[in-house]
Amino acid sequence: MSLRYLKTVRVVVALAVFVPATFLFLDVSEILPLWLVKALPAVQLVPSLFHLLEVFGWGGAGCIVVMLLTLAFGRVYCSTLCPLGTYQDVISRLNRSRNSLRRFRFHRQHYLLHYGLLFLATALGIGGSLLLLNLLEPFANFGRSTHALVRPLVVLMNNGIAWILEKFQVYQVYPVPFHLPSIVAFLVPLAFIATVSVMAFRSGRLYCNTLCPAGALLGLLSRVSLLRIVFDTKACKDCGLCEKVCKAQCIDSGTMRVDFSACVGCFNCFDACPTEGLHFGRRQQHEPPPQMTDRRRRKLLRDVVGTAAIVAFLPGDTTRTAVAVATGKTRASVPATPPGSQGIAHFTSACTACHLCVGVCPTQVLSPSFMEYGLGGIFQPHMDYSLGPCNYDCTLCGQICPNGAILPLTVEQKHVVQMGRAKFVRDDCIVTVKKTDCGACSEHCPTKAVHMVPYERGLVIPEVNEDICIGCGACEHPCPVTPRKAIYVEGNAVHRTAKLPEQQKPAPKVNVDADFPF
Repeated sequence: MSLRYLKTVRVVVALAVFVPATFLFLDVSEILPLWLVKALPAVQLVPSLFHLLEVFGWGGAGCIVVMLLTLAFGRVYCSTLCPLGTYQDVISRLNRSRNSLRRFRFHRQHYLLHYGLLFLATALGIGGSLLLLNLLEPFANFGRSTHALVRPLVVLMNNGIAWILEKFQVYQVYPVPFHLPSIVAFLVPLAFIATVSVMAFRSGRLYCNTLCPAGALLGLLSRVSLLRIVFDTKACKDCGLCEKVCKAQCIDSGTMRVDFSACVGCFNCFDACPTEGLHFGRRQQHEPPPQMTDRRRRKLLRDVVGTAAIVAFLPGDTTRTAVAVATGKTRASVPATPPGSQGIAHFTSACTACHLCVGVCPTQVLSPSFMEYGLGGIFQPHMDYSLGPCNYDCTLCGQICPNGAILPLTVEQKHVVQMGRAKFVRDDCIVTVKKTDCGACSEHCPTKAVHMVPYERGLVIPEVNEDICIGCGACEHPCPVTPRKAIYVEGNAVHRTAKLPEQQKPAPKVNVDADFPF
């Protein structure tokens, strides 16, 4: 039975996932339905694995499905469901189009490096740092790269179209907030996607078989796959076409062996084989699995434990304070985490920095961090109130988070989640310094935790009731004091529950039937 149709099926499925997954990070007008927004990350291995570990919900079912598929057929996830994998295929195809004589050749895989990075990322994760995972995980990096490099162009295009249509009194397209990413949030994704592009252009799926932690995990599972690609020695004519089209460079046509743990399931070999010399079957008995020597294993284990110990005990609080003071953006020594994240420890231990929440945030208050959480929390979003406040009735970040780092909240629950508390620096307030009215912080506070009290010469000055403050930043954002605000939000390391504001007495009813009701 011919298996050439498998490549066509793979390409169709890959495009059906890649196109909406890309649009997911570029959807500035929120066109995608919520069910699709939740379904796309659910079929990604690492986010669904984290969701399964964090909340044991249906969002983790995708992880189980991916693992079952791998145990049955190998790493088909890498060629169909992973958007970064599809991106690499596109780049690799460009090289093939440019050079029709270019062909792949079998190479021994870098298992020491690949599995070593997986073990190191796992050890660091157990120690409380997701730094290495966030730097290498495919879906998060695809999202960060798309959000940092492509989304600003989409926003500018959207706002330009909205401006033009507004001249003709057409308002179907509306402008959205535009903020340039920080230099770090721009350069690191640029460096990552450039590295992956060069690797794909020159060597096909080299990234998947050397650096990708999801690929390493699935590679381990595929070693015991029920079915795998094997040679039919009777039908094979030793033409070598299968080896020349293998993007994972895992087919040795000379010895008729397939290193199936490195195979990404692209099925190019089935399409290229003229004699049906390859088929899905049981593992060949003579195929020796690659192994590391005991000495290398001991060295790898020692390096993993040593590095994990160093990173796990990095002084994150000291680093946060130093960065906050150096940048001058905030006085807060503890950053605020998104509503539903429960606090810094839960958030940083589960967030893979995919930036879905950053993209969906209507006020853009969620921003990629640099050192606010310490070295281990680079790129994990934090609340940057210089960009905007956290909308009082918005719960989108919890609805879109694919891995349980931000748990979903109802609007009523959101109203009492205290992410932090407002702190007022009286000596820096405009009322104190310039002896003039202001009150911008009080006017924007949704709970009236910031209210005005008598000061002097008929002026009023802000006062904060921390019991009902939720740390939304509606006071900090509009404060006109520069370079650092006179009122700011000090984050809660662990989220608390704020008290509900006292209900104001309703205004007395007016008899509108009277001649002069006013």
